[in-house]
Amino acid sequence: MHKLVTILFMTLIFASCGLKKQKHIQQKDGSRQFAISDPTFKSYAQSFTSYAKTYLNQPGFVIGDVPINFGDTENTSFDGVCNTYSDGTKEVIIKQSWWNSASVHQREVMIFHELGHCSLNRDHDSEIISKESYVVKGSIMNPVIPGSSHYLQYKTAYLTELFTYNKAPLQQAIGI
Repeated sequence: MHKLVTILFMTLIFASCGLKKQKHIQQKDGSRQFAISDPTFKSYAQSFTSYAKTYLNQPGFVIGDVPINFGDTENTSFDGVCNTYSDGTKEVIIKQSWWNSASVHQREVMIFHELGHCSLNRDHDSEIISKESYVVKGSIMNPVIPGSSHYLQYKTAYLTELFTYNKAPLQQAIGI
């Protein structure tokens, strides 16, 4: 049990989204900082778009005008944020220090999470799915993103939930 608590604690402090529970975007005055995305994020945005087209069955799906860049998330405990501005523009900001220490899988989850806010208008989803002592976040949209091992193990189920809100595949994978 102690080991489980330690693992959960480490997961909670590893990565968090900069949005308050039940609020899918941060409102800010003015206009966004960037007009285009940093090339670092191109493959992640392309993957998100490709998955969205498949899971939503919308061949014409586009993320929209949502640049993704490194920057100051304005709160040291936030590793990524989706900002929307008074002029209607949106952008994703990722803390570079977090990015530099994150695995490729954590990076993907963070970008997909923030694009979930900015492009899909998803709110946070704090549901936890558990069976006995086994605990899994019920969504990529959890305020603290799922860890790499769970994401890899349940990737298809997480993507299904992200794009369709359907948790049944994740519940079935866990044996619920």
